[in-house]
Amino acid sequence: MSALARLRVYRFEPGAVFEGGLVGAVERMQLSGDAKLLDALFVTHDASSGALAAVDLATAGTDGTFASMLDFRLDARRRRAITERTLAEHPGGVPRPLIEAIAATLDADAAMFAVLHTGSAPTALDDAVARCDGRLTADHAVDARALAQVDSQLRAIAVSATAR
Repeated sequence: MSALARLRVYRFEPGAVFEGGLVGAVERMQLSGDAKLLDALFVTHDASSGALAAVDLATAGTDGTFASMLDFRLDARRRRAITERTLAEHPGGVPRPLIEAIAATLDADAAMFAVLHTGSAPTALDDAVARCDGRLTADHAVDARALAQVDSQLRAIAVSATAR
């Protein structure tokens, strides 16, 4: 592999309000060229039902747009369908066991967002996370091009973030 990528993991406590900031920041990362987004995963537990909800970059970008990310955020019925697609085996997807391991570390209504990128620090994303009262829990150089390749690191980060 060529240059090392950056694995950045963000944590959101229950009650975080997203209002589209993360979706916009991810879209800017895709378009700007300063930081190239390689992979991403958002995992949460529904506050009322406790059900797992997840979307990865491969699922969100299936149709070449970010419509799936917006649907995930705004429409509970579509969120369930997108989660089912994310958990199903698919090209470029994050493996279900990894998603479930991350989810197991989250309280109801808490969330974790993992991003793998190259290039400069994604300041637009960091700003969006801060506006949602999230925090950066990990920032590591990794020799990977997909989150599936950093499975053990992501699991360790998820577990250590619960201890904070």
